[in-house]
Amino acid sequence: MKLKFFFISLFLCLINLPSPAQSADPGLKYIRNRGKVICGTDLSVKTFAYTDKENFRHGIDADICRMFALAIFGNSENFALKNIPADKINRALANNQIDIMLGNTSVAAQTEISSQISPIDVLYYDKQVFAVNHPKDNATSMEDYRGAKVCVLKNTPFEENLRGYNLRYGLEFKVLGFSSAQALREAFYLNRCDLITSSQIYLRGLATAPMTKDSQIVVLPEEIAVQPIYAYADRGNTTLRIIGKWIINAPKLAEAMEISSKNIDSFIGIRDVSTANLLGVNGKLWIKFGLKPDWAKQYIKSYGNFGEIYERNLGKDSVLLIERDKNYLWDRGGLLTAQPFI
Repeated sequence: MKLKFFFISLFLCLINLPSPAQSADPGLKYIRNRGKVICGTDLSVKTFAYTDKENFRHGIDADICRMFALAIFGNSENFALKNIPADKINRALANNQIDIMLGNTSVAAQTEISSQISPIDVLYYDKQVFAVNHPKDNATSMEDYRGAKVCVLKNTPFEENLRGYNLRYGLEFKVLGFSSAQALREAFYLNRCDLITSSQIYLRGLATAPMTKDSQIVVLPEEIAVQPIYAYADRGNTTLRIIGKWIINAPKLAEAMEISSKNIDSFIGIRDVSTANLLGVNGKLWIKFGLKPDWAKQYIKSYGNFGEIYERNLGKDSVLLIERDKNYLWDRGGLLTAQPFI
């Protein structure tokens, strides 16, 4: 009888133990212990993030990382940016060198299946295009670049898209693959290739800040592909991925509700449940996520909704001057969606 009681007690203890996945999920523990959020990005160019003389951080990735800092700590400057090359993302996430990967990262299916990299949500959409250093006179189409040598980052979707494009249109490109962004950029500046292909945002950044005085970099209008750009976290951190999804959703939802930095104070007394939850009017839902209840209200008031963030960093109010196009919300002709916060 005593033996039977022992086995029943043991069984009850075992079924109430957390599963390995549950116990391994660190949530926000490392971030809180560290006192700041660390976001991976590409700091080799000023396109995604950079620090000015007053030590203030600018750029699309800086503004995204600020959201996490404000939501978790209530201080929008409790974050750091770390330069992480594409081939180092998995290790950086697994070893807690970074919490979230930004930096215009598009990870292929093979990488996601064989690594710990897991998408949080779509940040924005980018296009793969070509750029040329010293364009040909009177060139009117890609036919004028038939047989050109094209630099590309190898083992990436950019390379696969380029090869598919080349095959489809029979342009006889000579594809030159490079293992790092630095090697790719240097080869292009040294005229080892006629064209370079990468994301439109990245190439517009090169064009606005050429490495040499005699560079005349032009981004061509031809589009190879449109790709969603995600924020990524470690696959084992389910809590952070869920929290991150709703943090990223917040400025999109604000724009969908026509809430901006200019009019946000007029929405404080709103009765709509989704808007009230977003702005932390009752505070309960953000608190359930372990976040500051009014972080979204503070962020939107200081930095704006998604449209304001985009235009300031990538669009008409930036040096890149990239049209929003696919980056409008779906009901305004784009591909982005915002989920109600209920």
